[in-house]
Amino acid sequence: MNNIGQPAEPKPELVECAIVELLDIAQRHGITPADFIQLLDSGMRISDFLAAMKSPTNANDSIDCDS
Repeated sequence: MNNIGQPAEPKPELVECAIVELLDIAQRHGITPADFIQLLDSGMRISDFLAAMKSPTNANDSIDCDS
């Protein structure tokens, strides 16, 4: 099959790290993992979630995977 123009699959380690970081950010804002999954299931995009979590007091909330 021709893969030209298709994005490469991300490394599983990077995906795992990003999920852990997202759940950590959510937990710091009082959102349980189950509530976070419900937000995603209801159609919320991760970029919208991160934008909503941004505030001057939370400037350090970012995903930082060393891969």
